[in-house]
Amino acid sequence: MNTAAPTENDPNTHRRIVWIDIAKAIAMILVFYGHISGSGDNPWFPDLENSIWVIYLFHMPLFFMLSGLTFNPNKAWREFIVSRFKRLIIPYFFFSLYGIAKSILKVTAPTIFASFHAGDMKQPSQELLNILLGNARGLWFFLALFWGDILLYAFNRICGSRLYFRMYLSILVVIALFGWFSIQLTKTNELLPFQLMRSTEAIGFVGLGWLLARPIRSMNRRTMSLWGLASIFAFILCVFWASKMGAPQYPAQMLYTILPHLAASITGSLVIITFAQWIPSWHWLLYIGRNTLTYYGLNGIAIAIVRKVLFSIIPVTIVVSHVLGQLILGISIVLIAILICRITTPVLIRWCWWGIGVDKKNRKDFCTLLRDSTKSSSSYQ
Repeated sequence: MNTAAPTENDPNTHRRIVWIDIAKAIAMILVFYGHISGSGDNPWFPDLENSIWVIYLFHMPLFFMLSGLTFNPNKAWREFIVSRFKRLIIPYFFFSLYGIAKSILKVTAPTIFASFHAGDMKQPSQELLNILLGNARGLWFFLALFWGDILLYAFNRICGSRLYFRMYLSILVVIALFGWFSIQLTKTNELLPFQLMRSTEAIGFVGLGWLLARPIRSMNRRTMSLWGLASIFAFILCVFWASKMGAPQYPAQMLYTILPHLAASITGSLVIITFAQWIPSWHWLLYIGRNTLTYYGLNGIAIAIVRKVLFSIIPVTIVVSHVLGQLILGISIVLIAILICRITTPVLIRWCWWGIGVDKKNRKDFCTLLRDSTKSSSSYQ
């Protein structure tokens, strides 16, 4: 996704990196799974919370790093800003219509709203203000990536011609990453509007992906596999370490608390990035990878609808009493929600291209592009 969904690859270009699309698709599927538990008074999947916690350690950093792997600041500043605005800011407001609809539902049909077990919402006027100020729930990625890309572009303009540019960029990445995790620990991520505080996460991980782009893309499969195995081992250790960390009791303890979470976010992302090269290039997977922006914007409403329907049929008490039942139903929710997004995406491309970051001249069903592009390996690099 330059989107999350979201990477620098434009969905309409023909020269794409297949394994990056696959990695984006995997990251998007993890987002769906991470959202099955909802944000409200949800008792449905108590035994899946640990797996969801593990996914939350790295799935959004993974999106940012994938964006960094194809980050291209070598454009005129006007072209760069306009392209980011169309790809990120307009979709943010377009998909925020879902938040407005939820506010209307809460006022007009509070019983139905409560049955969705959604997160607590303020008054409609306050929710509208939150959207206008960039604080809409679930859509923060769009704005964070926008500001992160803009700031990295400015950094490249200022320092790009200097001899030690990569060293300067590394310093910026380290400062941004530790800054972001400090912001998380102190719960100050909403201190500024328009996700400006969260832009530190984008700067850090997009910048890290930018730094790693050349070595990663130059690795052969054998070397990449060795990196993947090492990343799995390191990720397991980091997850165990992070699980033992509590909230820091004093400022000096903050650094020690940040390290395992930071390491887990990086190693977890590298696991997906490295092994994405070995996963078959299935059309449905590439389709998700090429449309992560739309899937990301739709995943909340799709999952809410599927949960509502399934739990109207299956009693909650039956599900929560069996771990296997929770897993089967959780995966079913993910698959059905993805199917809903698959059906909806070409409709939005056809009729709402202006709202989802697609150029008018390229508003064709991406399945056609996938079918044509996968016929010849020369379409990719």
